[in-house]
Amino acid sequence: MPDIMNGAELRQIREARGFDQQEFAEMLNDALGRKYDKPKISRWENGAERVPQLVAQYLKASNSQPSGIPTAIPGPALVMATLNQKGGVGKTVSVVNIAHLLAKAGMRVLVVDCDAQASATIHLGVYPADRDALKATLTHVLFHKTRIEHAIISVCDDSMDLLPSSISLARADSEINSRANGSLLLRARINEIKDRYDFILLDCPPHLSQITVSALNAADLVLIPSQTETLSLMGIPQLLETLADVQSLVNPAIRVLGILPTLYDPRRNQDRDRLADLTEMGGQNGFQVFPPVRRAVAYPTGVNEGKPGLAIDPNAAGCESYQEIADVMIDRLSAYRATQSAKEDLRHG
Repeated sequence: MPDIMNGAELRQIREARGFDQQEFAEMLNDALGRKYDKPKISRWENGAERVPQLVAQYLKASNSQPSGIPTAIPGPALVMATLNQKGGVGKTVSVVNIAHLLAKAGMRVLVVDCDAQASATIHLGVYPADRDALKATLTHVLFHKTRIEHAIISVCDDSMDLLPSSISLARADSEINSRANGSLLLRARINEIKDRYDFILLDCPPHLSQITVSALNAADLVLIPSQTETLSLMGIPQLLETLADVQSLVNPAIRVLGILPTLYDPRRNQDRDRLADLTEMGGQNGFQVFPPVRRAVAYPTGVNEGKPGLAIDPNAAGCESYQEIADVMIDRLSAYRATQSAKEDLRHG
């Protein structure tokens, strides 16, 4: 179960330690590597925003320690690949807005743009050609010896990080095929920085390419956005076949987080019928089907402004669906880290 703390409890802990709100924010930033400020602490205390699970976990753990405060909450990050081989299903919009909500909850978040179209890079206000000129894209990290930390940049007022992409990634399949264990390169690079984040979100291309397989090799979870129309649904069975191969050969721990219906219009019979099909598909495979996301002007507006749509309109249609996914991911994080810690104990026991 996630650690839960209300505003009154937070205020009591702060006051017991003799901190004002700014000093308390600075203490949390030093311990957790965040960028909280006085207004953020105030919003937690007055109930305008919920206290992030990571903060609650940290404060409760530190209160139980007679010698004071632990230095950090242990990693590693939970990695989620978001994919559907059909394009135009709201995949990138989903990644960016889920990342925004995770960051808003106090999580350390990295978005990795695995698509040569660089949709996530552009959506987050970064010009791909500029990053290519600096040799600081995913292409350079995978194939040209650029260290991953040198290619990562902060975006959205430093609330999250991005590993950008560019058109140079279009050659990824041939590069991967030409190298021994090429489909494990992405996994190896991500492993280098997993302990620096709580969540790493991989925005995959709209086809089952070698870079997509590489993302599956690196991921712990898979989210499948699907527009409520026939062509979008048709690609899911093949995707699941590929996922089964990855599970059996390389990454047995990977699991499907769920299916996210997108671009839903409840006025259309087709959308309602396809939503029923997705719900049935989820039930047959044991997958959660999240509430559908309707079209909303905030999402294309966000692309134009280089930020998540929910940063512009927190109450845009679909916000509840994205929040539910973020909540499920946060719940999974504690269990995931407990499992990883147990594995380490066995390895060194």
